[in-house]
Amino acid sequence: MEIHQLTYFVAVAETGNFSRAAERCNVAQPSLSQQIMKLEQELGETLFERLPRKVVLTDAGRVLLPKALSILGELQDIKHTLTQNIDNGYGSLHVGFIPTIAPFVLPQVIQRFGREYPNASLTVQEDLTETLVRNLVDGTLDVGITSMPIAHKLIRTQELHIEPLLVASSKKHNIINRASIRVKELDDLPFIALSEMHCLGEQIQSFCLQQQVDLKVVCDTSQLTTVQNCVALGLGVSLVPRALALSDTSKSITYRPLSDTTPQRKIAAATHAERTPSFLAKKFIEIVREEYPS
Repeated sequence: MEIHQLTYFVAVAETGNFSRAAERCNVAQPSLSQQIMKLEQELGETLFERLPRKVVLTDAGRVLLPKALSILGELQDIKHTLTQNIDNGYGSLHVGFIPTIAPFVLPQVIQRFGREYPNASLTVQEDLTETLVRNLVDGTLDVGITSMPIAHKLIRTQELHIEPLLVASSKKHNIINRASIRVKELDDLPFIALSEMHCLGEQIQSFCLQQQVDLKVVCDTSQLTTVQNCVALGLGVSLVPRALALSDTSKSITYRPLSDTTPQRKIAAATHAERTPSFLAKKFIEIVREEYPS
């Protein structure tokens, strides 16, 4: 027994005519008649008496009609409830952030998402890009906030921001007295490097190689906060995302752009290429776009 067969049965019962029922259901009359016959064969009962000008319900048809109406009503209620729940933000969402993005946007995004969608269940993971991609592919994550590029055929990326990288320096180095700095000047300064285990560290190393900058790395760390603290102590300079500069209220570090070229990273939302993002996933991505420091 199929739902459309019950729909056709109710239409015939209420109109008393196969032609009018077919018009109401927007199907060809032969198709509707065939489905009614299949329903009768499956039930082993004749549901209608076919009279010259109309059809009337048999005893079996009269028994089936209220049950069919109840089933179709329940289905309609399910559809309405699902739509209403989706619109009201019911559901669960699993998201991930890379560590060089999370500190600058994650707290305010969680706070706003919780305020706007209090009926949603949100789970957050902070990890390296490789792990986020693996979890997106296996369905553990719905959305990953990372940086581009991501070379995986099952990952779709949506660019959210282009963020410049700035030179961070303490008062120990005289470059802070200028409005901007040339990239080759980094050759002569001790450099605090972010490990290439992070995509940001890899991007910075790639940029410096392209610009033929011979970095004098005095510290290689896996944490942006360590980079920031080492720079504040005057141990060296570094290239950091603008979001870090905007979040720094210590006034112990000066942030300057490079004058002859602009290193940058692209912030993106990553999803599974073969999955349709849910309502909550789309809204979460919008919130990240709006809340990212700029």
